[in-house]
Amino acid sequence: MYLKKSLARLGATTVTALALTLTGIGTASAAAKPNTIDYFSSGGKKRAMVVFQPRDSSREAERVTVDDLSKDGHYIWTEIYDVTAQKKKGECQTSSYKNCVFQIPEGHKVRINVYRMNSKNVDFMDEVKTKSGKLPTA
Repeated sequence: MYLKKSLARLGATTVTALALTLTGIGTASAAAKPNTIDYFSSGGKKRAMVVFQPRDSSREAERVTVDDLSKDGHYIWTEIYDVTAQKKKGECQTSSYKNCVFQIPEGHKVRINVYRMNSKNVDFMDEVKTKSGKLPTA
């Protein structure tokens, strides 16, 4: 009888330890840098969504996702700048949905200018900002 109780306690301790380990793993991934999501409107309608995804390690690249929400013959064009290094990193454009990859050093500020274009005109919509109104950080 004593052996069964000891094994039961050992089993409960193992389950608790495993749960704490998994919680620690979950906390580590939850501490990852947050994505910056920004919406852009014109004419009272949401026209574009841009998501900046900073990397979680030095081996991964930052991603910029561009989504043309109106799909009305215009396309969304973004310019990505490393503000800290004062260099243009590239462009990402689509008339539907697209992911683009950029290498930006960790800790650098990033400026993403968003334009809505067609064959006749270009409208600067704004730049991507965090909820607090700042530029995102790689």
